[in-house]
Amino acid sequence: MATTYQYLLRRKTELETRMIEAQRRAQAPFESELRAIILALDALKQAGMAERLSSGESPSFAPVAPAPPTPGKRGRRGRTTRDMILMTLAQAPGLNEAEIARQLDHRWSRPVTPVAVGRELELLEVEGLARRSGPGWIRLEEQAEQAEESEERPGLSLVAPGH
Repeated sequence: MATTYQYLLRRKTELETRMIEAQRRAQAPFESELRAIILALDALKQAGMAERLSSGESPSFAPVAPAPPTPGKRGRRGRTTRDMILMTLAQAPGLNEAEIARQLDHRWSRPVTPVAVGRELELLEVEGLARRSGPGWIRLEEQAEQAEESEERPGLSLVAPGH
């Protein structure tokens, strides 16, 4: 006849075994995903992309946050990402893409990836509104002011009477 002590020892051993098995089953999906991530990180490191992506730039295949809803006719005028980037550069020149993205999220609650900011900055550079200066970007004042003035008065044109 088994004593209560022996019964409790067997039950304890059985529970420990079941806990270890349950822990292995629970960890299995995470372990396989972790292995896949480690392989991907190694591949990026070997391709020389680790330094560029670790500076805050997210890869082009990263999920992009959905665009915020556009404002209606009433209330504030909706600002484009481009406008906010120009305003950020006017207030703090020399910021890099990651810092500009952080500023947009902090100031206007507009989550934008550093990659999207970089693409917008490249377009602004082509248009002559911004340019790279060392590790960051600066806003070119003359062209930006002209662009803002033309946005404020889009329908104005001088036409001689009778023409």
